[in-house]
Amino acid sequence: MARFLAGCSRTCMRIVQWMPVVIVSAILIWGYYVYVYVMNISGKFPKHSSSHISTLISVLLLLFMHVLLVLQLVSYLRCIFTQHEAIPEEFYLTDEQVERFQRQDTVGDGQPLLREVATDLPVHTRTTNRGIRYCKYCKAIKPDRCHHCSICNRCILKMDHHCPWVNNCVGYSNYKFFVLFLFYTVVLLLYFCITGLYDFIRSWSDTLKEDRAAKFNVILCFFVCACFAVSIAPLLFFHLYLVMSNKCTLENLAAPITADGPDQKLFDRGVRGNLRQVFGRSCLLALLPVHTSEGNGASFPTSRDRDDDEWNTVPVGSGGSRNRDPEPRTSELDRDGLTSGDDSEVEIFANRELAETQPLTQTTEV
Repeated sequence: MARFLAGCSRTCMRIVQWMPVVIVSAILIWGYYVYVYVMNISGKFPKHSSSHISTLISVLLLLFMHVLLVLQLVSYLRCIFTQHEAIPEEFYLTDEQVERFQRQDTVGDGQPLLREVATDLPVHTRTTNRGIRYCKYCKAIKPDRCHHCSICNRCILKMDHHCPWVNNCVGYSNYKFFVLFLFYTVVLLLYFCITGLYDFIRSWSDTLKEDRAAKFNVILCFFVCACFAVSIAPLLFFHLYLVMSNKCTLENLAAPITADGPDQKLFDRGVRGNLRQVFGRSCLLALLPVHTSEGNGASFPTSRDRDDDEWNTVPVGSGGSRNRDPEPRTSELDRDGLTSGDDSEVEIFANRELAETQPLTQTTEV
């Protein structure tokens, strides 16, 4: 009996979790019916002119609307059904290590074992106590930006948040699709409001012979689209800000913690590098619902790492710090015949900041 009740409870929970997706789908179907059938095909809202130009404009508007709708629907479906990447095997503890950690954690502190395992792992973030981040449910060391979702019951790489409107976590695997879904939703809503404004105004007048149901659908749909556009647009701008600053929602609420302390810009690689991490390097594929995000979701370059591509693209002689000769200064001094025993040279190059700014081709004559 208990097993039956538990099964019924899980089934009811799944139904409740899918309700927001059903609501969004119903609104999309209703909006499509109003815009395509009621306002264009049914003839209840005759256009200004019956000329071929007017007909051509209506067809082009419908065609462009369908392009936006397809892009939005594909982004939405991929955001819902994309399976999240699993944590790489090297982050999981072996059965023996799990037993050792549980024994050590019970009597004292299991951090020494975690530090030993994480020695060769690309992890920069720490707990609030500067310890290695560990998931006791998945029995794995958490990669950077990874968090455990209690609803999905698993660790999500680069977790942003759990979104009930897609019944899925938003993370590394589907974050691009989520941003594109918001973008195309806002564009589609504004497109409906702009192109349907004329029919919306006419719905308030009694000069037309439309039935009341058609007028009601047009008026209500216009208000619903306007309200959703106003409410979703700030969310879109917020996530665009997160993309350009290379943060997720959780990191925006609490800065990532490293061994040196909190660092709000730990993963910031500049606007261009941040956009590439989510949308990829191809401008043609950036706005299409295909996976082009860089990396594997388990390790990320930090603001402290050197970007080889950007390093190599800096013109020689531009004067930037990236053009400094990587060869040690001692070799330059030796070639110029300077010796460390001379007090004047020692005094000149003892100050580190002065040594960084001193041109290598110039030496002080003694």
